[in-house]
Amino acid sequence: MKTKLFLSSFTLRMFYAACFLLFTSVAVLAQAAASPDSTSDFTIANGMKTIHRRITGNEVVAVQIYFRGGTRNITEKNAGIETLLFEVATQGTKNFSKGQINRELARMGTIVDAASGYDFSVIAMRCVRKNFDRSWELLTDMILNPLFDDKEVTLVKDQIINGLRQQNDQPESSVAILSSKLLFASHPYYNSPDGTIESVSSLTAADLKAHHAKILGAGRMLAVVVGNVTMPEIKQKVETSFGKLAKGDFKNDAIQTFAKAAEPEFQIINRQVATNYIRATFAAPPLDHPDYPAFFIATDILSQLFFQEVRVRRNLSYGADATLLSNRANSGFLSVTTPKPNETIRVMFDQIDFLQRQVIREEGLRSIVSGFLTKYYTKLETNDAQAARLAEYELLGGDWRRLNTWIDAVNKVTPTDINRVCRTYLKNFHFAVAGDPSQFDKNLFLSR
Repeated sequence: MKTKLFLSSFTLRMFYAACFLLFTSVAVLAQAAASPDSTSDFTIANGMKTIHRRITGNEVVAVQIYFRGGTRNITEKNAGIETLLFEVATQGTKNFSKGQINRELARMGTIVDAASGYDFSVIAMRCVRKNFDRSWELLTDMILNPLFDDKEVTLVKDQIINGLRQQNDQPESSVAILSSKLLFASHPYYNSPDGTIESVSSLTAADLKAHHAKILGAGRMLAVVVGNVTMPEIKQKVETSFGKLAKGDFKNDAIQTFAKAAEPEFQIINRQVATNYIRATFAAPPLDHPDYPAFFIATDILSQLFFQEVRVRRNLSYGADATLLSNRANSGFLSVTTPKPNETIRVMFDQIDFLQRQVIREEGLRSIVSGFLTKYYTKLETNDAQAARLAEYELLGGDWRRLNTWIDAVNKVTPTDINRVCRTYLKNFHFAVAGDPSQFDKNLFLSR
């Protein structure tokens, strides 16, 4: 026990030192972030809400249109439909052909893309200020008037299916999918927003049209605009483009918890691989939970401990990581690839034990928080990132204004908070591994 704690203490001292080097850059980066005073919102008559942040420091405008629901909008049979729908929507509308859209986007340097997740789907546009009017026109027509041409549906389906096949062939993806499914059993998240080969293969243009009509309701939509455009300008565009939409019947019901969160699990994918792949998913506090700031920092510390102890000191893996996600029903995961799975997991468990039993020094935590905030601000340097963060707090955190108090919440985290949240959440791991079954001690993996 003494040896284990000595090594972890040594690692934390190295971590403190690195964080102190980052301390002075926090204030500079904080000043670069937009002031809360530059952010406001409005809701038009049909219930569609828009968040607007005015940024005059650059000429990029980021627009993101969100559709609430995510996996609650789908079933096992049609999983992947929103991923397919929004991708096809960018390939031609009733007013603009695919060729015209591609030519105009290329001419303006405008980028349009889409993504679907567990809680929402989004179609996003990024352009320069001088091309904002025309880019908005193209984006909103993709949303309101997609063509869903049979040939384009088939083409995009084939691309998605090929991606799903490759996903199943890669051990890293396979353990990630399986580990999540172990935790997500009997939960809406069990149906992946990416779908399966079987579900995507069965989808038709008629299915996309019907689903589009279902989700195109102002009450489920959210617009976020960040850039050098004024509030009156944005309000006029939103009302003109979306003001005639019906509110719809979407209800943002409370999300259910994971039924299997308190049961550790372990499953092996028997596969001949050069190194073993390991993933452990676990239930975690969501963005609107009081424990989220402390556990976010704790996860960051744990990831650094894994790096020092697993990779640097023992050379057991090139990469061992701890990650906290951001979903309404939230989770995190541990991941590592290693030729020595049992030894590696013991070391990773040792670091978890250390954070659960030892209280970090107050001065050490403050330096860790400083380094954490530096990384936080760095990730918000682009208008796209700021738009996504505002949407995340609006959709998952209860209100975008809570983002304004995020830094205060982080700075209030205490060493005992780190201790407590590690004991509360770093347990009941749902392990999925790929490799030779003879190399894994099942009882070890189920011991936490």
